Amino acid sequence: MISRVAEHCFWMSRYLERAENTARVLEVNQTLLLDFPVPLEQQWQPLLIISGIHDMPKDADGETVQHHLTWEISNPASIASSIAAARENARNIREVISGESWERLNYYYLWIQSSQARSLYHDDRSAFYSQIKRINQLMTGISEGTMSHGEAWDFFQLGKYLERACQTARILDVKYHILLPTVDQVGTPIDNAHWVAILMSCSGYEPFHKQRPGADPGIAVSDFLIFDSIFPRSVRFCLGKCRAAAYSISGRPIGRPGNAAERALDNLVDWLNLTRIDDFVEAGLHEALTNVIDRIHGIGEAIHRTYFDQRDSLTPHEAAEARSQKPVLAAPASFSPDASHQTSS
Repeated sequence: MISRVAEHCFWMSRYLERAENTARVLEVNQTLLLDFPVPLEQQWQPLLIISGIHDMPKDADGETVQHHLTWEISNPASIASSIAAARENARNIREVISGESWERLNYYYLWIQSSQARSLYHDDRSAFYSQIKRINQLMTGISEGTMSHGEAWDFFQLGKYLERACQTARILDVKYHILLPTVDQVGTPIDNAHWVAILMSCSGYEPFHKQRPGADPGIAVSDFLIFDSIFPRSVRFCLGKCRAAAYSISGRPIGRPGNAAERALDNLVDWLNLTRIDDFVEAGLHEALTNVIDRIHGIGEAIHRTYFDQRDSLTPHEAAEARSQKPVLAAPASFSPDASHQTSS
């Protein structure tokens, strides 16, 4: 597979995953604010930080933030921008993806630009966000059942799970760091509500309570979202899927890396397998998550150098042509929650 096609596959799945994640945190945050009194600075600012947006006023109200994260096409983290970018990448690989996948993605691209989408957004915000979440879920199901599971599929998996791992780590990091309760708030309904919101932002509420009935929130939630080996949005699970996809692309046995992407994935996955939540707490949960996020960004950079950036081996004319064919709207792969996460991937 040529690098241009691989890159389009990778970014198509990343943008679809990003749209779903943005819709999920917006919906959960809106519900939380309806049920509990939350200080103004804790209402919508965390969502902007999760999306790497630092230039909006800190007192921006909910409608302004939701509009920016939903419709603003100049914001590469917005839902509309992500769906447009996914569709544009898909358009460039029509010969690789299935016809059903293209038809459905194109349908939703046209839908989100329609008056019907705007009406649903204004009339029933929760139903709108639920529809956005279903787009990626439906696309994943269609692609899984209609595409050959070869190299293109491996790059889809690599993009999806890398985006998901970074999102889970950022949501937990930002929410925990900004919403860290005072001693007298620990165990109160508002403290528990924030932990429930973190779980719901990662689709982890039901799996957490089914696996750990009666467990107190807090550290147990952090342990679940970082280290759980079977929850499909935990950091450890997602990075394991990334590693499996990377080794499937190269055909090498897992654990015998042959390129920078495989080495970076091996290092982080092996480290997580040997680490426990107590180690994170001792080091400082925010600091440990910052380290994980930065290393995920590094994996993204290694993937780009390994699979997509072939200009060093091209003639000047070929390099110029390769630059002109980069996936449209391919913004930095990850948006940083704070200043320590400025490395793009």
